[in-house]
Amino acid sequence: MRRWRESHKPVNILKRGLILCEGETEQNYFLGLITQEEYRRKFASISVEIYKPQNHSPKGLVNEAKQKVRKARREKDPYDFIWVVFDHDGHANISDAFNEASTYNPQIKIAFSVSCFEFFILLHFEKSAKAYLNCNKVISELKKHLPDYKKATNLFTALKENINTGLENSRWCKNYFQPEISNGKKIYNCDPYSNIHELVEYLFSLIDVRLPL
Repeated sequence: MRRWRESHKPVNILKRGLILCEGETEQNYFLGLITQEEYRRKFASISVEIYKPQNHSPKGLVNEAKQKVRKARREKDPYDFIWVVFDHDGHANISDAFNEASTYNPQIKIAFSVSCFEFFILLHFEKSAKAYLNCNKVISELKKHLPDYKKATNLFTALKENINTGLENSRWCKNYFQPEISNGKKIYNCDPYSNIHELVEYLFSLIDVRLPL
């Protein structure tokens, strides 16, 4: 007779994470994600700190992350994961921010969009690799789907029904530019670009939510 091993569910270990956002729209999106009614109780076992620091330039976000990592180490309460969320949208020193984040220990992961976070929102409604040149052009396109769109609003609830489309299209956009990136092109020189899906998927993985939702 074949004997089956008794299966045990893995024990959830409290994780502590830091997500620093450039703008209020990004901050509100991720706060909306972890406070949705069906996810709130699961995320209660994970300490996710999401906020917008005073210096929210790309380098400012990375530097703030480093300071908070050092403080957490001194207090013997280290972070299990660190992400910064920012976009291209005319920022200087983006290459420095990428270099400093990737070489820091622990590595600071970047959720990035070109030209702005609104491009990731747009991907919830359509697949696109069209160059938009600036954020105003992205928002103009986005308003065809969300006529009342305004920055710094809590969009997660409005986008939830389209989240699988958004994540799929964000993955597609990243893969679209992968041959050029493999040949040496920097992701911040792509237009458009999004890897925001990586952070969303990571957060869902922490609470064992399988995509598609």
